[in-house]
Amino acid sequence: MRIFEVCDGSVKIFGGTILKIKRKKGQTKFYALGLPLFKINNPFDKLNKEFAENTDFDVRKFDEKISDITKNYKNLLKCKINNKRIAFLATKIYDMGGHTKWMRDMQKTFCNQYDEALFLTTTTTSRKAAPQTLEYIKKISDIVTFRQFSCSAERSIREIYDAIVSYAPKALFVFIHTDDFIATAVLALLKKHTKIKIFFVNHATHRPALAMSFADLVLEETPSSAYVTQNLRKIAQTHIVGLISKPEEENPHFTQAEIDKTRQKIGIPKGAICTMSGAASYKFFDDNGSRYFGMVKKLLSEHQNVYHVVISKFRDFEAEIVKKMFENAPVKNRLILLPYQENYELYFKSADLFIDSFPMSSALAFIDLMRLRVPYVVKINTENSALSFHEYQAKDFEYMYESIKDFYSGIEKLLADENLRKAMCEKNYQHYIENYEPKAAEKILDKVINCDDFSTIYDKLDKNIKYHFQL
Repeated sequence: MRIFEVCDGSVKIFGGTILKIKRKKGQTKFYALGLPLFKINNPFDKLNKEFAENTDFDVRKFDEKISDITKNYKNLLKCKINNKRIAFLATKIYDMGGHTKWMRDMQKTFCNQYDEALFLTTTTTSRKAAPQTLEYIKKISDIVTFRQFSCSAERSIREIYDAIVSYAPKALFVFIHTDDFIATAVLALLKKHTKIKIFFVNHATHRPALAMSFADLVLEETPSSAYVTQNLRKIAQTHIVGLISKPEEENPHFTQAEIDKTRQKIGIPKGAICTMSGAASYKFFDDNGSRYFGMVKKLLSEHQNVYHVVISKFRDFEAEIVKKMFENAPVKNRLILLPYQENYELYFKSADLFIDSFPMSSALAFIDLMRLRVPYVVKINTENSALSFHEYQAKDFEYMYESIKDFYSGIEKLLADENLRKAMCEKNYQHYIENYEPKAAEKILDKVINCDDFSTIYDKLDKNIKYHFQL
């Protein structure tokens, strides 16, 4: 335990909070030892409350109001672009989760071509949630952090703005949280006062997101996410770049002994079949409980040699739903729930078949499975395209299904034929090489970084493809 620690919005001594900031009802309140000291009107607090209640994907009015707050800032630093530098702006990062991996792999891809810096608007949370990722990034990039306990929004904004302008990158890739008002204000200033190219990486396609209107380009994962940005967010400047995964030379190679040992550790008997899923817990549940776990229960009931593993971190009420569904079921001992695993690649490789989550699909996990040569089935959500990531797959991929019935049949088909699973793995690996391996992704992003007229690379989407959204 640290003697003294400045956390996001609080100051602690020996783990006890002595000072804390709370933002409620349009005001910033300060507390000492749990007792209120004073309150101030922060220009962003009212907007923050309004944004928290907003469900409209078109949030340009919020961006405009944030920009208006900064319009009277004086004596801002000037920027002379350094064409040998690029930078990344994030709210916080994690050791687990998709958008951090996307950013990390993008940094790795360009670390030999450009000098790099990562600017984090919140520091302490990242230190706690991403110690491994921070150590990895330190080897390829500078990391710039900022004070965590400030009474002045303007001071925080200026500090981040000054740091980015002083670094003067050719391009800034933005991986901020959807409600990061401070970062949004910084981007408003950068757009107005510098020639830094701003690329907003759209890693939260299913939520309203601040700051996109300040981007030269919104970088999209898939055609459906570009559709949302163009038609619901009302922002035309999208460009589909896909994702970046690990380079081929960094893909691990596990021995059969390592795999067998891991299966034994998980609790898979010798000779049994291991199916697996891994995703954020909310992806497995819907308004009616969990049709996903209902399907798993059926799979285990009808296939006595199958053990199913779910890697996630369930909230208490989610764990209770699963417990009630399986508490009197004879198959409950063949459902294995595991927390997130640091060596997730070895766990994935230990599965005979990976099963997609639904109603919300897994995303980056499938690119990991492609490069690890692990077979899988994909669930398409036709009711809400924002929850479906099947567009990561090759267009001729055979094992993605719209209905649960067909999805289940696809699982049974693959479980019954090891040769089909092997053939799929080789085809998927080639799709990874051609689309997600860094050498392929680098060509796409190089074109973006060096573009002088972004309007020439705006996406022109296929109007014959229909998407359905419940947002």
